[in-house]
Amino acid sequence: MKEGISLSSSDSELLSAIILVVDNNPTTTDFLVKTLSPYFRVFSAGSGEDAIGFCVTHAPDLVILDLHMPVLDGLLTCKMLKTIPTMLNCPIMFSTADTSTEQEMKCWDAGATDFVNKPIVVQTLVKRVRAHVKAKLQKDSIENKVFVDPQTGLYNRRFFNDCYDKQIYLAKRNDAPLSLVMFELKNIELFDEQHTSAVEARYLRIVVQLISEHLSRPTDTLIRYSDNEFAVLLPDTYIFGAKHIVQKVLSSIAQHKSEDGDLTFEQIDIAAGMASLEALQKNTNLIELVERNLSQNKLSGNAMVSRYHIN
Repeated sequence: MKEGISLSSSDSELLSAIILVVDNNPTTTDFLVKTLSPYFRVFSAGSGEDAIGFCVTHAPDLVILDLHMPVLDGLLTCKMLKTIPTMLNCPIMFSTADTSTEQEMKCWDAGATDFVNKPIVVQTLVKRVRAHVKAKLQKDSIENKVFVDPQTGLYNRRFFNDCYDKQIYLAKRNDAPLSLVMFELKNIELFDEQHTSAVEARYLRIVVQLISEHLSRPTDTLIRYSDNEFAVLLPDTYIFGAKHIVQKVLSSIAQHKSEDGDLTFEQIDIAAGMASLEALQKNTNLIELVERNLSQNKLSGNAMVSRYHIN
């Protein structure tokens, strides 16, 4: 990866926006980086694999993607990028000399936002990129207020509803597995009565940290589903993979010792339920299946850490 030289721009809000150029042709890459660097922070990747790795850690504000690349072509790269939760709003522009209707339809189906035709016209490129980035930043600002839980910083139930439908669609379209896990904090009402909101927030942050450290892939999405429930969407994961994650999370919670000596949480139980897309029956959905499994586990004591204490 390499960063282009940032220069002054009349659009100051765009100076920190990240643009990723993905092309295996060094000449094209250098041209795009030099063209866009006065207005944005511009990075480049020489392959689809490198692009995915970059997007996992940097969450760009726009991607310019070459259609024809070896190993992972532009279409497959685009589809894979759109499975990363932080990339759902990221515009992807295909760079191609193939302007056939058939090829354009394939790009739209893969998740394209726009096209930049080769040979590239500089003014057209800059104006299109500016317009898409501005729209993306505005949408991000709105969604941060709508889709983020202020207490934990996680995505909230509204985001889950939107993301869940998309993940179900992608799993069915790609014939891929999808698992959902639900963690429920029991007796949270008693906790609310006995502690201040600040202490509750510290407790929730600990729980979030203990769950998050076992979610190793960028597509694994932790969401605050309700006041006392956390959902984890696990694309490309069969039920045995979800079960392995649940076991590790519950083990970490059971063994955890808080570094905050003044925190003592009594009567806080955590239970887990899980289900996978391949287990769905007629007239059921994944959420119903998980909630049913969660209820069964609470009754039986399976997949549960009872009386979780932080000393």
